[in-house]
This record gives sequence, C-alpha cells and structure tokens, in this order.
Amino acid sequence: MWRYIVRRLLLGVLTIVVITFVVYALLWALPEKPYAFLINRPNQSPAQIQAIINRFGADKPFIVQYGTFLSNLLKWPPDLGDSLTQHTSVANAIGLRIGNTAILMGSSYVITLLIAIPIGILSAVRQYSKMDNVVTTLSFVGISLPNFWFGSMLIFAFAVFPHEHGFPTIFPEGGMHSNNNNSLLDLAWHLVLPVIVLAVQSIAQYARYVRSSMLEVLSQDYIRTARAKGLADRRVVLRHAMRNSLLPLITLMGLDIPQLFVGAVVTEFVFNWPGMGRLFVDSATANDYSILLGILLILSVFVVLGNLIADLAYTWADPRISYEASR
Repeated sequence: MWRYIVRRLLLGVLTIVVITFVVYALLWALPEKPYAFLINRPNQSPAQIQAIINRFGADKPFIVQYGTFLSNLLKWPPDLGDSLTQHTSVANAIGLRIGNTAILMGSSYVITLLIAIPIGILSAVRQYSKMDNVVTTLSFVGISLPNFWFGSMLIFAFAVFPHEHGFPTIFPEGGMHSNNNNSLLDLAWHLVLPVIVLAVQSIAQYARYVRSSMLEVLSQDYIRTARAKGLADRRVVLRHAMRNSLLPLITLMGLDIPQLFVGAVVTEFVFNWPGMGRLFVDSATANDYSILLGILLILSVFVVLGNLIADLAYTWADPRISYEASR
C-alpha cells in the first residue's frame, strides 16, 4: 500500500509540473502582459520601461523564465511571486482567501452528501414510485439551474424583495459577516444562500449517481441471496448494497473538485464572498497572472490529492480491491 501511495505521489508531482508548464506557456503567450499597466503609465522614460522589463525577466527566453518560476516554486516555503494588484506576495494573497473558500466549499460538500446519498438510496429502493419520479424530475431541474441566475433569484427573493416592501431581510445579499459581527451564527447566516446555490447542482448530480449505482447493485445475485436467507430489507440495503454502490460516487467526488471550484467562482462573485473564486475573477480582470497561476497550481494539487484519496477509499468500499500487489 505504501509503495503504491509513494508512486502515486511521485506521479502527482510530475503531473503538477506538466500542468504548471502548460498554464505558464498559455499565460506567457497572451498578448496582454501582467506588467503592461506599469509600462503604459504616462511620462516614463525608456530606462524606466527597460527596468520594469528586467524586473519581470521579460527580456529572457521563455524557458529561462519558466525555469526561474519552477526553481522558486521548489523552495520551502514555495515562492509564487508577487501580485501586482494585491500589493503583496501571491502566497499571502491566496492564504488570506483560501480559508473562506474552504468554508464555503466544505459546507456545501457536507450538505450535499448528507442529502444526496439518502435520497439516491430511497429513490432506488422505491424505483418508479411517486417519490422516485419527483426526485428524478427535481434532479434534472437542479442540474439545469445556472449558478449565476439561481443565486440572483435567491438574493432577490430573500433580500431585495423583502427590503423593498418594508419587511425584514431574511438573508443578507452577500458578504461573509455583518458589520462588526464575526460570530459563527452570523457566518452561518451569510452561508445559507451561497451554500444552497453550490449544493443544489451537486445534490441533483450525486443523487442520480447513487440511484443508478444502487439499482445495479440491488440486481446482483448476492443481494437476492441475502434476501432469500430472510435478512430484513433495511439490513440488505444498508449493510450489503449501499457500501458497494458508493464506488461510482467516490470516483465522482475525487474528480469533482475542479467543478466545485468553478461553481465557487461564480457563487463568490454573485454573493461577494471574499474567497479564492472572487480573487480569481478580480485577478483575471486585472491581468494579474501571478495570482491566476498560483490558484491553478493549488487547484491542481487538490485534484491530485483528491484522486489519490478516492483510489484509497475504493479499498474501504470494496474489500476485493487491493493495492498490495501493485507494481
């Protein structure tokens, strides 16, 4: 097992290096350079412009620039460069936001699993019932809802509309805290709407996966044998069927990190949530490529670790899977 984990981690490091090369090359090839607004400031002498170019290493070949970036990245702690718009290091700018994004994504993730797994199981056990039809219909609706539109509608319904008609605001329009209120209760109050927006699509998607997988497992011979022995349906479903039906969901969870971040980008923008998603949008607008590269690098690390954790979780869900003999 440990040999497999070490090999996967080494492969993950190589994957991250390749990703950084591709992303760095794409950003380097863009016509609008990150230091363009510094060069285009009025009343600058050629010497000042050349000093700016030298500062960013723009007068060196691409491979030299990438080599410098990679060598700084391999330091401890890693040096991701400086942000032009945040007036601080990239690591510090992201560090101030990553916790906020983790709170938002983590909350939506927990809510998704707590709701989607039971709904998917019940929908499979009661196949073609009214409940199954309702879940199927709502799943298609949930998957089809654009985050930007859905978030705007929730803000209008629970914040703008009550305020305009003289009623108390049910939920805040955005932000992470009210003025001078940093309590957990206030944070939870601000989390409600963005978590709903993020969780609805994931719940619909996960519930469909769980239902489909559970239906396949319930048709297996060992399930029919367990029922023939007189085991209660609840025991058959929860003890024997559910565990094996989670394999596709584990795969989806390992690969869903980029999708969650994409949803967080839109959701944080709509609700003015001070996280990495909002920072990504602001940096893209300002051509702050150092921030973009840093965020994409962190996302790549999460994807690699998520896939590794998913692979290891297979052995828990299905004891027949083992990596002991992996070569």
